[in-house]
Amino acid sequence: MEDKNLHIARLSAEIEDLKNQLFESNSIIEAIRNGEVDALVLNTDGSPQIYSMESADYTYRILIEKFSEGAISINHDGLILYCNDSFGKLAGVTCDKITGSYLYHYFDEPKDFIALLKDLSTTAIKKEIVLNVNNKKIPVNISFTDLQPMVEAIGVVVTDLTEKKYNEQALLEYQQQLEQKVSELNTTNTNLGQFIHVISHDLKEPLRKILTYTERLEGSDSNGSLQPVNVIKASALRLNSLVDDLVKYAFSSVTVKEDISKVDLNLIIKDVADDLEIAITENNAQIYAIDLPTITGSNVQMRQLFSNLIVNAIKYKKSGSSPVISISHKKVLENNQHFYKIDINDNGIGMDNAHLSKIFTIFQRLHMRNEYSGNGIGLAICKKIMENHFGRIEVQSILNEGSTFSLFFPITTY
Repeated sequence: MEDKNLHIARLSAEIEDLKNQLFESNSIIEAIRNGEVDALVLNTDGSPQIYSMESADYTYRILIEKFSEGAISINHDGLILYCNDSFGKLAGVTCDKITGSYLYHYFDEPKDFIALLKDLSTTAIKKEIVLNVNNKKIPVNISFTDLQPMVEAIGVVVTDLTEKKYNEQALLEYQQQLEQKVSELNTTNTNLGQFIHVISHDLKEPLRKILTYTERLEGSDSNGSLQPVNVIKASALRLNSLVDDLVKYAFSSVTVKEDISKVDLNLIIKDVADDLEIAITENNAQIYAIDLPTITGSNVQMRQLFSNLIVNAIKYKKSGSSPVISISHKKVLENNQHFYKIDINDNGIGMDNAHLSKIFTIFQRLHMRNEYSGNGIGLAICKKIMENHFGRIEVQSILNEGSTFSLFFPITTY
């Protein structure tokens, strides 16, 4: 009986000890929940070990301190409980002076703060506002996040938009300048059109009168002394031709946006050959065009381009031989850009390599006027037309053997 009582007493003592341990554990847990414990000391195999309750969130606290954005915590009345250094630098006020003040005091429009709190009742909110600190206005993006039920506070993140706004303003000013330049360019084009009109009408009118009256003088001169009249007539004809070429060059400098379409170069060659039928027949010229592509461009300027090049090939033929003009194409790749390369090859007199860099310059002639007619504008027009089509023209030539003009058209839609 005595052994039984002793056993019960021992069990009761163990139960009481377990109750004490359980009470102690529950007290620690409650203290942790209430934030009353900073560290725990646990005995493991007789060795005390200290666990800091702050170590779990230490990394996050450092992150917020070093955060490049402004970070604040406030209560639901707007009282600032905490701010990091980034917000202090943004506001230009030390954190110890910011903490304990009200966030809406920093709003340029305090009513924005009330609107943010109201919207926060349903979801996290983000809005672009203006802060006003010491009469300095700072555009920011501000976001509110309710931290309940974990913490009785609101988390606020503030992003400085000053640089972004500056860039946006600079972009706007640049766009306005660009629009002004476009307007000036349109005005210039209008003036150019008026100038062309003056050249093609007002300036040519006296030329027509000169030619008309020289023809009358030719018919009325009974003495046969027409040399001065012939000089006047030849000069007037040349001036008339020069005006025509200048008008063509001016028109080739105008953008081609209004005339952009799909252009079948096979049809262009056919139309040009029809236009030049007399010159082709008189010179017994042969033109071969092999399955040319369709490009995007100006139909009018393409006819002018190929007409100038074919006329050149016929004009600069070798004495005693008929012009043979071959037109072919292939696709080429240059600097990640695909091009149609159109080659116009002739068997004419060719050119010295030393002269090739000059031939696309306006009024540049390689021969005397009494050798070959022309004003030195045709190839300059070709160059301008290719520039209008975002392409280029090149030439290769061998003296007394012929020349090849290469046209590069980008394979794109513009």
